[in-house]
Amino acid sequence: MSTSPAPTQSPSPSQSFHYPGCLNLSIVQPNCLGSSNVFQTLFSFFTSVESSPDIVALQDIPLWRNCPPVFRNYKCFFPPATDSYRPRVATYVHERLLSVISILPLFFERGDLMAVKFHSPEGLFDPSHNLFRLYNTYSIPNGHTRSVSPVNLFPQHDFPTLVLGDLNIHHSASDATRLLSSYHHFVSSPYFDRASAELFSFLNTPGVYTRFPFTSNHRPAVYDLSFANTALLPYFSTWNPSLPPTGSDHAALSIILSTPLLKPPPRGLNWKFTDWDYISPLLADLTLAAPPAL
Repeated sequence: MSTSPAPTQSPSPSQSFHYPGCLNLSIVQPNCLGSSNVFQTLFSFFTSVESSPDIVALQDIPLWRNCPPVFRNYKCFFPPATDSYRPRVATYVHERLLSVISILPLFFERGDLMAVKFHSPEGLFDPSHNLFRLYNTYSIPNGHTRSVSPVNLFPQHDFPTLVLGDLNIHHSASDATRLLSSYHHFVSSPYFDRASAELFSFLNTPGVYTRFPFTSNHRPAVYDLSFANTALLPYFSTWNPSLPPTGSDHAALSIILSTPLLKPPPRGLNWKFTDWDYISPLLADLTLAAPPAL
């Protein structure tokens, strides 16, 4: 496994994660169909809303000279192209997140799987966890298998880990109304079995389609899947497929993770600036109403 050069510098311990406007960690998961138009539509929508997502994990990315497009306010991480493969996934991280924590992309000498490691001395979700890792995959059909194996996709980590991507599989846990053939069971069961063995929970709302084919002779499906391990699951808030259409036959999915350490402290009274000389006489005459009868 190879990694990129040195990660983004971490802030000093005195800096916290109370950066403006972020009460949760927002992640968007879209499949671009290799289309620059889909990419531009998606990111242009982000500029029209009040708060852009913190992380955008793309699959089937558009390429120009083996590099995905860039977009303002985001840093793009992607597997470097080689003679053997080209990048199929890319992860975009907003600059507001880059400015407060250390980020290290991880590559695995392949183009269809990457990870991004987020590190903070204070912890992002909990002081006991200073690491968070996101795996982004585009698992391509390859005969009776898929290009990314269950073992590579669901590692054993004791820190918060999110696995997401287009797995190109059908499983009854994601689409219970679909009649699956023995072939589909053979292909998909190892992924859900491995996820269960490594204590990953399925985040999708079962039965909610994520792919809507352009042709009428194919039915909608659930290809785009998301999983959280035990350490991350307590901070999972919502999974939502309601982002506007982008021109792709895949829905752009939104995942919200609750991040207590990103939230500012609650408002409270500042006792140091209280005018006690004025208030004390008023408190002496204060009477409280009797509590109601049981």
